[in-house]
Amino acid sequence: RPEPVEMFLNPLADKKFLFWDPTLLEAVKTGDPHTHEFFRLLSLCHTVMSEEKNEGELYYKAQSPDEGALVTAARNFGFVFRSRTPKTITVCEMGTAVTYQLLAILDFNNTRKRMSVIVRNPEGKIRLYCKGADTILLDRIHHSTPELLNATTDHLNEYAGEGLRTLVLAYKDLGEEDYEEWAGRRLQASLAQDSREDRLASVYEEMENDMMLLGATAIEDKLQQGVPETIALLTLANIKIWVLTGDKQETAVNIGYSCKMLTDDMTEVFIVTGHTVLEVREELRKAREKMTALSRAVGNGFTYQEKVPSAKLTSVLEAIAGDYGLVISGHSLAHALEADMELEFLETACACKAVICCRVTPLQKAQVVELVKKHRKAVTLAIGDGANDVSMIKTAHIGVGISGQEGIQAVLASDYSFSQFKFLQRLLLVHGRWSYLRMC
Repeated sequence: RPEPVEMFLNPLADKKFLFWDPTLLEAVKTGDPHTHEFFRLLSLCHTVMSEEKNEGELYYKAQSPDEGALVTAARNFGFVFRSRTPKTITVCEMGTAVTYQLLAILDFNNTRKRMSVIVRNPEGKIRLYCKGADTILLDRIHHSTPELLNATTDHLNEYAGEGLRTLVLAYKDLGEEDYEEWAGRRLQASLAQDSREDRLASVYEEMENDMMLLGATAIEDKLQQGVPETIALLTLANIKIWVLTGDKQETAVNIGYSCKMLTDDMTEVFIVTGHTVLEVREELRKAREKMTALSRAVGNGFTYQEKVPSAKLTSVLEAIAGDYGLVISGHSLAHALEADMELEFLETACACKAVICCRVTPLQKAQVVELVKKHRKAVTLAIGDGANDVSMIKTAHIGVGISGQEGIQAVLASDYSFSQFKFLQRLLLVHGRWSYLRMC
């Protein structure tokens, strides 16, 4: 492995920061405008708070470790976020303090999957900076830079294949009159008595389009020690494990292989990505047909084009031979959870050894848990470490929170909490077993 590059004379750099690519550092040093804009966005588009205890000793407090990592990266490349007030953000750019007027923050939520800030620089120019999920942002990029768009898409796919969490960065220049008109509509939406969130989302949508692509980021989210071994032990105990994550499909699948939920010797891994009810139903039907091909005799003459009674469908799928995996995306899950299809989805998923739901919202996580509770005679346990997992943790029979860098919301909502995922095996296989023996 090459030696980490020495960050150029930046007294505010984080001494623990390591970086290995000298070309990016050289682009910053030579004043490449595109690279400077990239790091300027990272230093401005966030909700991080800074604390400076001593001169040059900066401490960042971020709502998520991902956001903190990106602001720290910008800091080490010469774009140091120093402070913020309700109306301004101060950044030290290549040694020069620059104060931006903060005009608006377009908040992140799990539906929008992006956040934006609108700032006015010292020269009076207004610019929107936006960062968010590639599935959302790439559709809002202006098509004037197809080469950059194609290269960024290739990089995103490569990063996701390595299990990295990705974000796309973009900006848009605004005229004074256009901003003032939009600000008026935003004010009206924010004062609305009903459907305020929907109205604000609609106003935000007007602004976040035809943006110029800057690039993408990738952050490694390492598995905790002992995760694969814990999952293997729980699987041996005949405990079904489903992963519900907000990560994109490629990242989620890579993590599935990393934690040994998905393996190369599985009979098949089904991927459901349909955008309509009919497409999702057809993909689930094909998965069931394939799984039952080796166990046709168990079906007693039924085929899956016919309407199979729930009890018969369950007995057929539980007798399936082979190890299967199911990966379903959030937009497909939205259709699969509809009342007339939820049972088909549940029975198909329960026939698989591993189930991964990717790009799901906190509400969908809770709905999946509720679905299992409603139709299966099973005790559910939900485990998570972030605010996005709170609704799922509260919905399950047993909620477990992992304390860590994602905050303490999951811990506060849980019945049990500990610091590492691997402690789950002792909770279930030792204390859980003792509890069952005491009840007998």
